[in-house]
Amino acid sequence: MSNLSSYLPLFINVEGLKVLVVGGGKVGTKRALKFAESKAIVYVVSLEFKDENELRLFDNIHLIKNDARYLPENFLSRFNIIVVATNDKELNERICETCKKLGKLCNNPTNPDSSNFIVPIYGIEKGVGIAITTFGKSSLTSKYLLDLIRSNILKENIFSLVDTMGKVKEILKLNVTEPSIRFMFYSKIFYDDKFRYYVDRGEIDLAIQRAREIIYGR
Repeated sequence: MSNLSSYLPLFINVEGLKVLVVGGGKVGTKRALKFAESKAIVYVVSLEFKDENELRLFDNIHLIKNDARYLPENFLSRFNIIVVATNDKELNERICETCKKLGKLCNNPTNPDSSNFIVPIYGIEKGVGIAITTFGKSSLTSKYLLDLIRSNILKENIFSLVDTMGKVKEILKLNVTEPSIRFMFYSKIFYDDKFRYYVDRGEIDLAIQRAREIIYGR
């Protein structure tokens, strides 16, 4: 596996981006559907499509019946993101290398070393996004870890804390101009026992009142 320190986790808004999926099998179909659900414009190139009917349910998925071995650079250059998922390992790696030279993001699900981005196991719920990857070692383990976080950590009080801290941030932006001082107050409020007590009990108005007391020194 490549030097893991060179990886940077990002949440990317793919709406409207052009995504090419090379390969119409199980993996390619799964990737195409995931990007389409996130409102990307998806093109799938393959000689055969395993789940053609499912793919055609999306207006933003376009199927191109073609041999993936003969995709020219000027075709690949049209896309922002490329996923290679054929059953030909060497072809996948060759396409990914070409895409990277073109300055494109390319994912090879069967070989992370030839990719320059990884699609993690992820979940978004009530304004909280969590993504986990084992860098190609075990997607089942990643899913297990995500399920653990969902069942043991993401309780209602956590979602309330997120929402309330968002409100606190807006109050601070309106009342404190200096960023370093804003952050000082933000941290002080977050760790304040009384503030957290109100949040945990769902008494958000009292939590906001406590935050204002800290900000205004009352």
